Amino acid sequence: MGKKILVLETSVTLQKLFTTTLNSDDYTIQFVSDGKEAVYMLFDAQPDLFLVNTEIQNPKSFEVVRLVRSIKCFKNLAIGMYSSYPSPLDESLATASGANSFIRLDHKTLELNVHELGQIAGERIDKVEVSHTKKNIDDNFLLRQTASILSQSSYKNELFANLSRLAIELENIEEMVKVLLTLIAEACESPIAGLYLIENDGPHGYYICSDNISEKEIQDFISVCAVDFEKIQPDYNASKIVPKCLERKEDLNQFFSGKVQLSSYESESLKTSDESEYFGSVHIVSEGNISSEKRDLFSFCVNSSGDIFSKALVVKKKMFFEKRIRRAFSRFVPEQIIDSLVSQTDASDEKIGVGETRAVAILFSDIRSFTNISEKNKPDVLVAFLNRYFTVMVDIIKKHGGTIDKFIGDAIMAEFGTPVSYEDNCKRAVSAAYEMRDALSTVELGDLVMPEGMTFNIGIGIHYGDVIVGSIGSKDKVDYSVIGDNVNLASRLEGLTKTYGVQIVVSDSVRKDAGEDSFFFRHLDDVRVKGKKKAVPIYAVDRSAEEFSSEYKDAYTKGMDLYKKGIWNLSCDYFKKALNASRKDKAATLMLERCEEFIKNPPENWDGAIAYNTK
Repeated sequence: MGKKILVLETSVTLQKLFTTTLNSDDYTIQFVSDGKEAVYMLFDAQPDLFLVNTEIQNPKSFEVVRLVRSIKCFKNLAIGMYSSYPSPLDESLATASGANSFIRLDHKTLELNVHELGQIAGERIDKVEVSHTKKNIDDNFLLRQTASILSQSSYKNELFANLSRLAIELENIEEMVKVLLTLIAEACESPIAGLYLIENDGPHGYYICSDNISEKEIQDFISVCAVDFEKIQPDYNASKIVPKCLERKEDLNQFFSGKVQLSSYESESLKTSDESEYFGSVHIVSEGNISSEKRDLFSFCVNSSGDIFSKALVVKKKMFFEKRIRRAFSRFVPEQIIDSLVSQTDASDEKIGVGETRAVAILFSDIRSFTNISEKNKPDVLVAFLNRYFTVMVDIIKKHGGTIDKFIGDAIMAEFGTPVSYEDNCKRAVSAAYEMRDALSTVELGDLVMPEGMTFNIGIGIHYGDVIVGSIGSKDKVDYSVIGDNVNLASRLEGLTKTYGVQIVVSDSVRKDAGEDSFFFRHLDDVRVKGKKKAVPIYAVDRSAEEFSSEYKDAYTKGMDLYKKGIWNLSCDYFKKALNASRKDKAATLMLERCEEFIKNPPENWDGAIAYNTK
C-alpha cells in the first residue's frame, strides 16, 4: 500500500513536480497552501510524510514545523523540508525546527530523498492518539501552542539570528570561528571557548578568552580540548597543534572571578546536520556547574552552525585548490587554461586529481647529442643554457595552448588536450613544434661550447591517443601527469628523429587529426615500436612544400610502396633516385641500406613494417 504525503506548497509548478516525479503507485499526495490549514489536515488525513516548503510565509514554514512537533501525537511524524533556492541556513533551520531531512528538488534525488524519509514513517504514529488529540484542536489551542513555542525559543531565535552572520563570512574561517565562539561564550557564561577544525592542510585550533585569565589556565584548557579532539579524530595528534588566540575579550571578564576553579567542562562535535561528516569539535569551561539550560544552548549553537561550517570548508577548499592550480600551472600553462580550470573546479569532485581517460596529443622534444655537449661544458654553464632554452620553448608551447608536463634532463614533455582540451589539439601541437624548430636560432648559447662539427639542434616527436590523466604520486609528492602506452610511443617517435635525420616526427593519428593538408607531412616509414603489435605510419613535418623536390618525393613514395610489398630490388632503384635528388637525405639512405640488407637476408613474415625494440 502506498504512503500518504501531505505537502504544504502554494506553487502549482512545484506541486506538478511532486506529482510527476513521485510514482503514484508508491505515494498518494495531497496539497495544502496554508500553514494553519496544514495542521488541521494532518489530523484529518493522518499522512505518513509531511513535506514543507521553507519559503512558506504567514506563518513561517519553520514555525509550522515547530508547532507540529510540539503536538505530542506528531512528535515522531516524518517531516521533510525543501526549497527551490536553498540558502546556507535553510538546512540548519530545518533541523533546528524539528524536520527529519532536507529534500533536494532535482528529478534525480527528489524520489530518493522522499523514499529515505519514508523509511522512518509508518507505525511510529499512534493514530488512536491522533484521533483523541483532534477532539481538542481548535484555533485557541494552536494559539496557545504557538505562544509557548515562541516563549521557549525566543532566546534561541536570537542566537540563531546572530549565528546567521556566519554565512556572511564563508570565505573567512577565522572570522566565522570568532563569531561562533563569542556567541557560545556569552550564552554559556564561559570565560574561554575553543574550537578545533579540520581544514585542507590538517587540523587547526582556535580560542577566545577573558583578558584576565592566566596563561596556565589557558594551557590547561587547551590540553583537555586536545585529548577530547583526539577521541573524535584519532588520526590526528592534537597535542602538536598550537591553537591561535583570536581575541582576549574584556566582555568575558564577568564570567571569570578567579576565585572559583574552572572545573565545569563541556565539548560538542562539529558536524553536518545529517551527521555524515565530522570535521571538528567545540569546547567550553566555566566556574561552577554548567546548567542544563546552558548545555542545551551550547548544543544548539554548535549543531546550528555545523552545516554552515561545512560549506565554509568547501569554499576554503575551492580557494585553496584554485591557489594550488595557479601556483602549479602558472609557469607552464596559458592563463586562459588556468581560468577555465578554476571555473570548472568543484570541491566535492576534484576532477583534476581523479584518473580519467582522455585523447591527448603528447609532444616530446630533446636536444640532440646532449650527452656529448655536457662533456664539454661546466655544470653552471649547462644549467644557465638549459634555463634559456626552456624559457623559449615553454613560451611557445603555452602560446599554442599546451601544458608542460615535466622536464626530463634536457627533454621536454608536453600535452595538448589536458587539463583543458580544444577541438584542434593535434594542430596546436604540430604548430608548436613548427615554431620550436624555427626558434632554435633565437636561443642564446652564451658560454656553451659545442663539440667540434656539431650544431645545436633538437628532435620532436608527437603522438595522439588515449592516455590516463590525473594526479600521480605519493602523499608527499604529487604530479599532474599522463601515463600509458601512447605516452611511450610519443617518446619513441622523438627518438626516431635522429634515425631518419629529421627534426619532427609525428604519427599517422596526429596527421589525420590535424588535417592532412594543414602541414607539409611526408611519409617516412611504417614502424612497430617496442610494446606495440600494430604498425604505426610515421611522418616528417617539412618546413614547406619546396623543402624537397617533386623528383625526390615521387621516388621516395614509389620506393616505399615497393619496399612494403617486399620487392626490395626495385625499391632500391627508387631510393637511389631519391638520393640523387637529395644527396644528404638520411631517410632515403636508411631505406636504401635496409633494402640491400633485406635482399641478402629477407625477414620472415614480412608485413611492411620495421620493428624498433629500443627507444
